[in-house]
Amino acid sequence: MSKKLAIIALLVALSAAVLFVSACTPSGPAGPSLAVDKSVYAPGETITVTFSAPAGLPTNAWVGIIPSNVPHGDEAQNDSYDLTYQYLNGMTSGMLVFSAPTVPGSYDFRMHDTDSNGKEIASITFTVQ
Repeated sequence: MSKKLAIIALLVALSAAVLFVSACTPSGPAGPSLAVDKSVYAPGETITVTFSAPAGLPTNAWVGIIPSNVPHGDEAQNDSYDLTYQYLNGMTSGMLVFSAPTVPGSYDFRMHDTDSNGKEIASITFTVQ
């Protein structure tokens, strides 16, 4: 085989490999997420939470502050312990502004898919001291 044909065969094989990897790599938006700019806040300090939520959630999907010792997962249980919350109102991304709890301790921001016996879909922990 000539050098030219060998190079062409190699380029074809590399192109096929790139197409295969591209087809197998997930694309599209990441899952639901919550982020804060730091992990420790003073009591009553303003906290800005950046969120990303799946499209199509009910308008009553919500993010709230829940003490970290409350088990994760069940929206109804989280709802009974939340200190404050805000509805997402159909937004799929943005920022929410909260005040840190006044009592020192470990807390979570938890995102829920609905306010009607739904489930927790994202969380992030922070500390008040």
